Amino acid sequence: MTAPVLLSGHYDYRLVVLSVFIAVLAAYAALDLAARVTTARGHARLIWLCGGAIAMGVGIWAMHYIGMEAFYLPVRVMYDWPTVLLSLIAAILAAGVALFTVSRPTMARARMIVGGIFMGSGIAAMHYIGMEAMRLPAMCMYSPWLVGLSIALAIAISFVALQLTFALRDHLAPWSLHKIGSALIMGLAIPIMHYVGMAAAGFMPLSSMNGGLAHAIDVSSFNTLSIAIVAVLILGIAFLTSFVDRRFSLQALRLKTSQSQLQTIFDNMTEGILVLDREGKTVLFNKAAVRLISIPEGPEGYRKVVEQFEAFLPNGEPLPPAEWPTARALRGEFVQNLEILFRRRSNGETGAREISTAPATEANGEASQIIVTYRDVTEHRQIDEARNRLAAIVESSEDAIIGKSDTGVVTSWNQGAEKLFGYAATEMIGRSIKHLLPGDRQHEEEEILSQIRQGKSVDHFETVRVRKNGGLVHVSLTISPIRDAKGKIIGASKIVRNITGRKQMERQLQQSQKMEAIGQLTGGIAHDFNNLLGVIVGNLDLLERLIAGSEVALKRVQTAQKAAARGADLTRRLLAFCSSVELKPAPTELHQSVRNMIEMARALGPDIKIATHLDESMPLVLVDAGGLENALLNLAVNSRDAMPAGGTITITTKLSTFEESYPPVRTGEVTAGCYACISVSDTGCGMSKETLSRVFEPFFTTKPHGRGTGLGLAMVYGFVKQSGGTVSIYSEPGLGTTLTFYLPLAENISQSLPAIVPEVLPAKRSGKVLVVDDELDLLEIATIYLDEMGYTTYRAQDGVSALEVLEQQGDIDLIVTDIVMPGGMNGVELAQRARQLLPKVKLIYCSGFPADAMTERKLPVLDGRLLNKPYQRAAFGAMVSAAMEG
Repeated sequence: MTAPVLLSGHYDYRLVVLSVFIAVLAAYAALDLAARVTTARGHARLIWLCGGAIAMGVGIWAMHYIGMEAFYLPVRVMYDWPTVLLSLIAAILAAGVALFTVSRPTMARARMIVGGIFMGSGIAAMHYIGMEAMRLPAMCMYSPWLVGLSIALAIAISFVALQLTFALRDHLAPWSLHKIGSALIMGLAIPIMHYVGMAAAGFMPLSSMNGGLAHAIDVSSFNTLSIAIVAVLILGIAFLTSFVDRRFSLQALRLKTSQSQLQTIFDNMTEGILVLDREGKTVLFNKAAVRLISIPEGPEGYRKVVEQFEAFLPNGEPLPPAEWPTARALRGEFVQNLEILFRRRSNGETGAREISTAPATEANGEASQIIVTYRDVTEHRQIDEARNRLAAIVESSEDAIIGKSDTGVVTSWNQGAEKLFGYAATEMIGRSIKHLLPGDRQHEEEEILSQIRQGKSVDHFETVRVRKNGGLVHVSLTISPIRDAKGKIIGASKIVRNITGRKQMERQLQQSQKMEAIGQLTGGIAHDFNNLLGVIVGNLDLLERLIAGSEVALKRVQTAQKAAARGADLTRRLLAFCSSVELKPAPTELHQSVRNMIEMARALGPDIKIATHLDESMPLVLVDAGGLENALLNLAVNSRDAMPAGGTITITTKLSTFEESYPPVRTGEVTAGCYACISVSDTGCGMSKETLSRVFEPFFTTKPHGRGTGLGLAMVYGFVKQSGGTVSIYSEPGLGTTLTFYLPLAENISQSLPAIVPEVLPAKRSGKVLVVDDELDLLEIATIYLDEMGYTTYRAQDGVSALEVLEQQGDIDLIVTDIVMPGGMNGVELAQRARQLLPKVKLIYCSGFPADAMTERKLPVLDGRLLNKPYQRAAFGAMVSAAMEG
């Protein structure tokens, strides 16, 4: 059989290119419209799905018919328009399936395969329905293999197109390389399927037109161009609509994102924000407002807040609701950072809020709303209060509290430091702490800083520091490192405590303990020695009877008996020192005992003069009369021995009151109260400080060998201590000695006696006082007393340095000076020189010698008040106040 002759045709490649171009445009439209369909919601989604399907379907359909028109046959070709319309519907349905598939939230593989099959089948259906619309004098014949290949290609191309579209649907930008590349791939792939399908068709000539011609139409070149233009226009409209919608969507998204961000910021602000209208109704508030003021939902929320809370000003004054910042803002009165304390009425919970109000103005400048800002300052307020309390504690501390850098530069200086060292904060801040160290202790600061840099603390380190006036002060230092937030050591805090008084107390206590220990040792020896003497004396008495006929032996026994008697007297004195002699205290008239002693003391010699200055109002004392007379006689004998060329013994009595702060009271030697004071003063050779520290020790004496036992003052000390009193001694080489002892009164008469000195320190005063004394301890005590009274104090240890202070300062109000001082200038001479510099300066003299005994020492006449050593705080303060008052 002869094979049928088929019509041969050829392609117009211009139309082929046009078809491919429209295919690329349709592919790009598919990618762009997929994003619109995906992001749209509700009716807009359906509109975009339908519109996108039409635009994409028209594009694919136009590519198909332009591709068919690109194939020229040597016969007339017409098209059945209902069939053509059916092919267009198939293309639109295929596009709709594709857009619906890629707009789903997720794309499972099964959904992708099903969507690809439906889309590919739709495109294939469009193609072959379009081929059936052809009316020509020929019969169309198909190659089954090529038809199957074209359908498989349609499905595969659809599968790839769905994947690319789904992957790029979230790209909001109208143009991108990914999108253009994908459109090219899809735009080239779809025509391939078309032209494979065209290759599957063969046309065998007939004598007449194939198919019905009732609805057949000719398609001219103009019609082909029209189809291309319409397709491009439809796709252009789709692009333009997508572009405009994208712009609006982006703007809406940005607005939504901005609103979301603003809402997030608004809700996460730590400050509570409340917006009210001009009628006081709640318009808007954030979460912080709910937390800070518990505002409920609804326009009446703020009014309910007013009902829940009470408000107070920081000073505790109640704040009525009409004066709350919000109420004032509604009246046009706006505030900034006003602190208010709120208390919840239901449970009493309190908190501090810092409130600011401001108008919310519109474009026309009218304030239609009020913005109220609440900030929780409860913690800050607590921190500030704690910081203020700590600062107040530091400032009011009696101890010096000093801050310094890690190099020793002072950074803070409290009032305690000003009081202790005499420097104001402005004088010390910024200076090295070494300014307070004596020259021989400069190394201490380097050692302290070295420990601080290692993170170690210095606890209760006792040392000496220099005051502004040059005096030394005993201090106890406690120093700790200061660290920053990262733990780095940046400095140190130092607590400095004045222990001068304590040091003095320790020395006095040590002396008391020393004398007690000596007394116990002496008492034990004396008791044993007394027992031995008893055996010796008894046996000597018996031996004396046995040798009555031997004059030589009797003389030896009598010599031994004299030595034993002297030993017994020595033992008695030792027992008196160690308080082992039984005393019989009874109410005794002190002055009668003094007179009895004077009668016995007449045997001291014609060169010894005894002067008395007795307080006739002296009440009875509780003492053993015999022991008292014996003690006075011992003192008189000691004074006579100190005046080999003769001199005066002055006996003075007066009442004295011991305060709680008096050292013997604080050490427990005596109790506070009134005592009889007896002073025995001589004009003898006096004693050095070294000698004074040992005068009450048994067997200690400065007399030549054989002239004294060293038990006289020890016996007096023991008698006074056993009587419940205390002893003090004052001496100056070349000027004599004064021994003063205090005895308890027979009854407590402090209630009936006039106040000798005020018990309370005088009120704080102002002025400058210079203290001059060669004894450092007394200098420190006087300085402390004056600092407590509020005076500015300067110190000197001799007359020359005192004059230097006067010349430097020039405005000293009062000089408190010892009379007897080293350096060739006594206190009276200093006073005379001082008056030449400062004619109006006031004076107080200090001396351990009683006033009545001063004239016996050939000292110049005093032209000011005399304060007897040792002085107590109240007596010192009273005399200073009296002198300063004129």
